[in-house]
Amino acid sequence: MTTIAVFGHKKPDTDAIVSAIVMTYWLNQQGIDAKSYRLDDINQETKFLMELAKVRLPELLTHLEPDQPAALVDHNESQQSIANLADAHICYLVDHHKLGDLTTAEPAYIRFEPVGSTSTILYQMLKERNLLISQQMATLMAGAIISDTLNLTGPTTTDSDKQALQAVIHLAGIHDINSFANQLFDAKSNISDLTDDALVTTDYKQFIFSNKKWAIASIETVKPDVVLSRIEGIQQASELIRQRDGLDYMLVIIVDILKQQSWAVGSNDAQNEIIEQAFNTRLNDKLLDLGNLVSRKKQFVPTLEAFYAQ
Repeated sequence: MTTIAVFGHKKPDTDAIVSAIVMTYWLNQQGIDAKSYRLDDINQETKFLMELAKVRLPELLTHLEPDQPAALVDHNESQQSIANLADAHICYLVDHHKLGDLTTAEPAYIRFEPVGSTSTILYQMLKERNLLISQQMATLMAGAIISDTLNLTGPTTTDSDKQALQAVIHLAGIHDINSFANQLFDAKSNISDLTDDALVTTDYKQFIFSNKKWAIASIETVKPDVVLSRIEGIQQASELIRQRDGLDYMLVIIVDILKQQSWAVGSNDAQNEIIEQAFNTRLNDKLLDLGNLVSRKKQFVPTLEAFYAQ
């Protein structure tokens, strides 16, 4: 059997990279030939976690061969995946997002759960088959769960995430979870080496709302003042990205991890009006206050879907 290519979404966050690695581990432990990949560069938080766990970064995947067996993790929408995904034979799919537009030619192993992190699901899959969880895999999953749930404070957090994190923290030998989380968030907040384009697209996903092509970029930080000091560059980069990627709208949201609040970056008049109506807010000095909303999957995307459904 051809090696299964395992990968997360474009512009990968920590959970996307970790999920690809752990899913590959889950398959390999059962004697199934699989290899993890990434679809783009990684962020500083992911780099810190990979170095801490002493795990090699997955290779970059730019193209799938015809009928290449594939395992998708942390996404299930074609616009968020590799360009020629239609050529692949999807045989595994593990995700915690809403259902997207993907279909399979044959029955596949599909696992969806409404939890805060795909790594939480993979922890459960490892336990269900009584597979050994190495210290490296535990460290990676701990970081991914903390990252995706904002250290169990975000609105996507479930009891399953709490239980999984408690288990993998123990297996990883991490004694101070809050110190570990702070190290991850500090690494994520280090944007000094990022261009404005890279800052906007580090955590960037595309969506279709009522035939309108949107992208939503999330800049999560424990240092919002540093991000806000670059607001004009962010606005300029966002417009260039909107044009380059053929988008109708390009929404950039700055999330304060510690205070659990966010702001949408002001854009053109048409987009600002939509955000004002959808989120019941007003433009004020280049920003639209979104209050305590922090989750793209559970708050930002559903709010825009509800706006277009009116």
